[in-house]
Amino acid sequence: MLPEKPLTSRNNWITDIVVLSTLFLIFYTFCLGSYPLFVPDEGRYAEVAREMVASGDYITPRVNGVAFLDKPALYYWIQAAAIHIFGINEWGLRLFPALFGILGCIVTYLCGRRLFDRRTGFISAIILATTPLYFSGAHYINLDLEVAVLISCTLLFFICGLQCTGKSRFYFLITAYLFAALAFLTKGLIGIAFPAMIGGAWIILLNKWKELLNIHLVKGLVLFIVITLPWYILVQKANPEFLHYFFVTQQVSRFLSSGEFNNPTPIWFYLPIVLIGFFPWSGFIIQVMGKNIRRIWQARHTYQTELFLLLWTIIVFVFFSIPRSKTITYILPIFPPLALLTGKYLSDMWNHAGQKSIFYSRIAIGITGILFAIALLSLSHYHWIDLSGKFKPYLICIAIACIIGTLMTLSLRKPKNLMPLFITLTAWSAIFLLILIMGVKFLNQSSTKPLAAELKKVIQPQDEVINYFKFYQDLPMYLERRITLVANWNSPDIPYNDNWVRELWYGMPFQNTEDWLINEDKFWERWNSDKRVFVFLNENYLDQFKAHVSKYYFLGSNKDIYLVSNKPAVSN
Repeated sequence: MLPEKPLTSRNNWITDIVVLSTLFLIFYTFCLGSYPLFVPDEGRYAEVAREMVASGDYITPRVNGVAFLDKPALYYWIQAAAIHIFGINEWGLRLFPALFGILGCIVTYLCGRRLFDRRTGFISAIILATTPLYFSGAHYINLDLEVAVLISCTLLFFICGLQCTGKSRFYFLITAYLFAALAFLTKGLIGIAFPAMIGGAWIILLNKWKELLNIHLVKGLVLFIVITLPWYILVQKANPEFLHYFFVTQQVSRFLSSGEFNNPTPIWFYLPIVLIGFFPWSGFIIQVMGKNIRRIWQARHTYQTELFLLLWTIIVFVFFSIPRSKTITYILPIFPPLALLTGKYLSDMWNHAGQKSIFYSRIAIGITGILFAIALLSLSHYHWIDLSGKFKPYLICIAIACIIGTLMTLSLRKPKNLMPLFITLTAWSAIFLLILIMGVKFLNQSSTKPLAAELKKVIQPQDEVINYFKFYQDLPMYLERRITLVANWNSPDIPYNDNWVRELWYGMPFQNTEDWLINEDKFWERWNSDKRVFVFLNENYLDQFKAHVSKYYFLGSNKDIYLVSNKPAVSN
């Protein structure tokens, strides 16, 4: 058990939190609003929040006017608050994801220090803040980083509570229940599944069944129910089929993949994702995991905290590797325990920089850095993937940063401690991420923002905006209005294709959508009417479109997106 911390250290804790929070805030908000919304996720989730603000309905999430009941409402409420405070802009919409990322780093410091020591807390927080996948998740508008942080807070406060005595135990455990409720209100069952599985496995392996009597379960459940139940009751009342759709179709079936969901991948998919997404700190993973697995298994009652972190990492990794449907950012919940295990390892080895294990890690990091630099330079030269020419200078700068970082890592000669290596890796990762965030605006080649800006100059309230067989999910957000979507809504293949058509098709029974979810015949009726319509269409559908019209007015294009109208456009 961890003893109560003396009051004399309180100022020390506050100073550390203020310093880390300030540094992370500067780091995470740099260029935060410099790039348009990525589609589909950023456009979709931002639009749900915008529609809540516009309609005043904060119970039923909607995207383009269609009930979107795949996820609970907490994240949308947070984004709606951002819109109320900052208006509709990318910086304001991405601020709360960035703040969630910072929260995860600060909680990692707090619990790392509480469970181990101050140095471990610092190292772990900085490692987490500078890992590419975690950093990227905190700059992207979707739910994965946010639920990962909430789950991590739940687990970290839970283990801190179990390892403490006195009032601290109660406060830590109640805070864990609070974050579990928020996670459940963000993404459903996963918010409580991981704490239950990881905590349960830990109790079983350590034969700590008596802990169940001392975790304030009744108080925690009351708090959980008070926070979560009202919205679920209200949304079920407003949408009678919600509970079955949400829990069976979206929660259980998606995990078991009994239906067809996106991104079918092999079982080993997350192994390279973690190694790349945790780089350069992944150079220590072999030593960290190898050392901890062997040591913990032999003396797990001595290393109870390390066992908890190891179970957390393994259970989450295996859980997400089982389904065929995988998304890169699903694996984010393992990054805080990995950061803590790596931080503890580096802290233990701090004054043993000459050890062979550290040398081998430096070699692994160096080789990976060189290979990464070569791959980046090859991308800029051989055009293996479609990249904007404007992004290539940033790509070259990242490659140069990798080369310099590698040389500095390999050139360290018999350091007295790990400080030079730690500073080198931190600076290398931070510079790489800052260059990436400065150039990311040139990676977004599917944004409708430029065309939407031009359309706003001419559009009238009575005009109609239509997407022809492709839904540009950032368009309702940038136009601040619902748009009409053309698709074959009666196709028998819809349930078997995980795309935007099925996403909206699932929500169609919850309201009458026949006015704005239309088939092609109805589209041509509107095109040939007296009403002015503006149509966004993809280059792949251009020939199909032209085959039906003798005349149209071209208003502009952006990459493969075309904007046309059936009548002349006159500036307001």
